[in-house]
Formats: sequence, C-alpha cells, structure tokens
Amino acid sequence: MQEVKVEGKVVQEWEGNLTGEILKTNQNVSFLGDVDLNTGRIVAKDSDIEGENISGKIFLFPGSRGSTVGANVLFGLAKKNLAPMLLVTKHPEMITMSGAIFGNIPMLVIEEEAFDQFKTGNKVKAFIEKEKGYLVHQKS
Repeated sequence: MQEVKVEGKVVQEWEGNLTGEILKTNQNVSFLGDVDLNTGRIVAKDSDIEGENISGKIFLFPGSRGSTVGANVLFGLAKKNLAPMLLVTKHPEMITMSGAIFGNIPMLVIEEEAFDQFKTGNKVKAFIEKEKGYLVHQKS
C-alpha cells in the first residue's frame, strides 16, 4: 500500500486529526435544494450521489452552484449536528466558504489533480500542520 498525502488551503480550521470516510461527487452541489436540511441527505434527482448522506462524512465536491441561501443551509446543518465532518472542494466560492465559517465546519481547498486521487469510501485522515491542511489515505 502507498500513502497518498494531499496538501490544501485551509478555509475553516479545526483542532487535531479528523478521521473519516469520503463521500465524493463529481458534480457541483447546491446546498439549497440538493441537500435535505433536516437529514443531510442528497435529494437532487440529477445527482450522482442521490440518497447518500453528507452528515459526518468528509465531503468532496468540485464546487457549488446556486443560491446564496446555501450558506444558511450549511449553518443550519451544523446547528442540527448534521454537517459534514469536513468540506473539501477544488473550486471554492464565497457562499460555501461563509457557510463553513459561520457553521464552524472544517473546510479545505485542494488542487484539481489531488481531487482525482480520492473516491467514495476511502478512509482518510485530515490535519493541519504549519497553516496547511492535509488529507492522507492509503492507496492500494
């Protein structure tokens, strides 16, 4: 097995190590409309992860789309303890970043090539070292 270590830019920091399972989509996400605020489940019929739940997951998504209310959805998920453990994206924008900050949801931005290193189900560890964020997993 080979260890893959990906560096990213921290948007919303966290303490210690986060260890969890990846849920990855290759489609942009609208937190308003694609995610059920009461469950954290993906409800968008056109989503490649419809029916999956982002709560407690390390959620990888290329970027977001849609309404400015998406920040409120992320904040609401955090208040209900339904937020992802970590948001990871390659195309950050202000709506998602502000939702992560207001909801105190850890968030990391990674490069395009790094995004392709991960798939749903990978077990990863995320940590911050010298102001950089890292995702580490074992690749077979």
